[in-house]
Amino acid sequence: MAAMQDVRTLIFLDVDGVLNIGIRDEDNAPLLFRDEDVRMAQKLSKQGYRGPEAKCVAKLNALASHPLCHGEEGCFDKLMTQNGGEISEVLVSRLAELIRFAGDGTKVVLSSSWRRPHHRNRRRLLEQAIARHLERPFLFTEQTPMYREERHARDRLRTIGDYISNFCSKRQKASDLRMLVIEDFFISAMDGWLCGGEVIDSVSAAESYLEAQADSSGSVKLFHCYEEVTTSSGMRLQVGSGFSEKLLAEAKQFISESCSRGSDGSSQTLSQPEGDETPPFPGHPPVPPSAKEEQELNFMQLLSAFVPVSSVISAF
Repeated sequence: MAAMQDVRTLIFLDVDGVLNIGIRDEDNAPLLFRDEDVRMAQKLSKQGYRGPEAKCVAKLNALASHPLCHGEEGCFDKLMTQNGGEISEVLVSRLAELIRFAGDGTKVVLSSSWRRPHHRNRRRLLEQAIARHLERPFLFTEQTPMYREERHARDRLRTIGDYISNFCSKRQKASDLRMLVIEDFFISAMDGWLCGGEVIDSVSAAESYLEAQADSSGSVKLFHCYEEVTTSSGMRLQVGSGFSEKLLAEAKQFISESCSRGSDGSSQTLSQPEGDETPPFPGHPPVPPSAKEEQELNFMQLLSAFVPVSSVISAF
């Protein structure tokens, strides 16, 4: 693992709404965009379903056929999780591409709720997925602190800021650190919420807040995985829209530009890892679930068999 002073890039990673797609569902937990749930929603819609989950069915059905944003080819069903999983392989592959592009001296910091102990099995499966796409071992060795309950976008932003402040205070003064934050902020718009007395009404406002915590030790770029879409039926949806092709391109550009400048303003080139010499890595063996987790899993499978639409609700 790279020494703190050797770290050139920090990537703060959220999962829900970044490596999968989520739909805000009023005061309920967001809807996870899974293939089996979308297929069920499409089937129920054709049958004229009007039951208690009719709104969920309508949202899933509408988003599935809605074109992706920013000119990306295809519709949102392209980014569904598959086979009952909770992450999209398409989106994980984009993250892996970014990690490879960032090169040596890159540290991925897990800022998602998946860093918490009760999500340890999800975290292991995510590490295995990233390792498959990188074709080398991968583990999360860093995470943001867990002393704050995070219920709002401001809580997540403050927690990331706390990590940046602590990290930079222990690192020798330098301006060459680049920090990439990939977040949907609980499927939240930048609509003027407050964080540390600062009004966060844009991506640049959030970046300024985080750069202040870095105390001139580097630059911050936020990649906000959030869209508000209006479907062909007129339904307005707030979506944790995933790590898009557009955001990936912007992230690469940010890294390239910061590399070319260098800490002293001189021109530099980006060192790429030699992926061809890295043997394929099969991933870590799955962590067996505890008795309680297995019981909960069996219950959810049973619930899905009898009340399929309820399974679309996932606590982000």
